[in-house]
Amino acid sequence: MERPLHSEALGRSRQAASPTPPPPPEASVANPPTGAPRRNVLAALAAVVVGAVVGIAPFAAGLVMFLDPLLKRKTSGEAAGSAARQPRRVASLAALPADGTPVQVPVIADLTDAWNREPNQPVGAVYLRREGDKVKCFNAICPHAGCFVAYAADRKVFQCPCHTSSFQLDGQRIMPSPSPRDMDALKVDPQKLKEDEVWVEFVNYYPGKEHREEKS
Repeated sequence: MERPLHSEALGRSRQAASPTPPPPPEASVANPPTGAPRRNVLAALAAVVVGAVVGIAPFAAGLVMFLDPLLKRKTSGEAAGSAARQPRRVASLAALPADGTPVQVPVIADLTDAWNREPNQPVGAVYLRREGDKVKCFNAICPHAGCFVAYAADRKVFQCPCHTSSFQLDGQRIMPSPSPRDMDALKVDPQKLKEDEVWVEFVNYYPGKEHREEKS
């Protein structure tokens, strides 16, 4: 027996009218796995730690290279002050006038710090005065304010051009004087004088002080 045509049409219309059920929610979006973010955080922290360790190694090596000259100089005791105290040749005995006229000569030394070395540099000046087979030596810096003292041949005295401090040929102050002390006498090596050479233990002292205080 054949089904009526109107029954088939009615069935097709009902199927078309019924709503299509929505697709099930994706588990990866609505319900992400709880273990993934934790693993990502741990991986990021591990990367930071590894990067820090890798970066510290070259920094530490560079710091050691930078400080190495300072450490060596400290342990060896080669400070600038001790190096300046070493006796230095400043003139020959024959170059000094026999009548005792003072002669100013420069002091040459090698300037050395933690990283650099500059050979044969002027570090100061001294006055040499011959007295028979002996030589008197004075630092050419005025003890008052650190100016270079000149020699006034007409008066036969040492004269500071800055504040009129005057000194006798033996280095003593001519009073009244703004200088707090006499000229700074320096030690001359007597053994080198026998070899016709003048070697001086050169030292710089702070100006403006009553008692001598060696510069470091």
